[in-house]
Amino acid sequence: MMKFLEYLRVVKKRTEGTIKQYHSILREFQKFEPITQSSWNRYLDHISANKPKTQKNKLKVVKEYLNWKADHGLIESDRFWNEAEPPREQNLPKAIDMEEIQKIIDVCDNPYYKALFKLLANTGMRISEALNLTMNDISLNGVAKIRIRGKGNKERIISVNRTIVEEAIKAGVFNKKVSPRAVQIALKKYAKKAGINQKVTPHIFRHSFAVALIERGTPINKIQVLLGHSNIATTGIYLRVASDTIEIPQLI
Repeated sequence: MMKFLEYLRVVKKRTEGTIKQYHSILREFQKFEPITQSSWNRYLDHISANKPKTQKNKLKVVKEYLNWKADHGLIESDRFWNEAEPPREQNLPKAIDMEEIQKIIDVCDNPYYKALFKLLANTGMRISEALNLTMNDISLNGVAKIRIRGKGNKERIISVNRTIVEEAIKAGVFNKKVSPRAVQIALKKYAKKAGINQKVTPHIFRHSFAVALIERGTPINKIQVLLGHSNIATTGIYLRVASDTIEIPQLI
């Protein structure tokens, strides 16, 4: 770490105030070295308690430090840390009731979109993930399984209701390719037809899936895996959304 700070001072001509700030952040980070995917996830979880602006600053410093080490052959890695994105100011994700999603599906008279909407609602997939699926990603040996390629080309495999997958196959969801914009337009059309007044997007299906699982008691770490989140703090925000629906009973 000290060699990196000296590099910043001599080569990069950073001010002493900046060096002091870097030193403080890296001293905290040193507890999570040597860096592995596991220790990196623990660090992300650790700093998730900070304000978004502080998290952004810490990630900037630590990424610069780790990239410097990798450049100088001090660590060997595929630089997975560069995939971590600083959080935005956390506006709570918007979700709708599953009953409202069911209404949209019920009024949909297009077999392709009906099957796609069911798939999204029951898996929490991002629209880009769903549209990139092919038959090679589907397994119907016993329980239906879907291999999903998420952000950073990370793969996850989820088990899905067989009927939903078979309906998607029959409707050509894994063969016919439409644009995300076309899905958004179709969803807007059928949401209006179902009498849903608020804005509905494919990503709101994802949020609604997560909230519905929380309300049914699914452990947050399992929801993290299903959604493909690298940081459990990202999944944790759905706890705040779900809490809005809890009516506290009289306890005494």
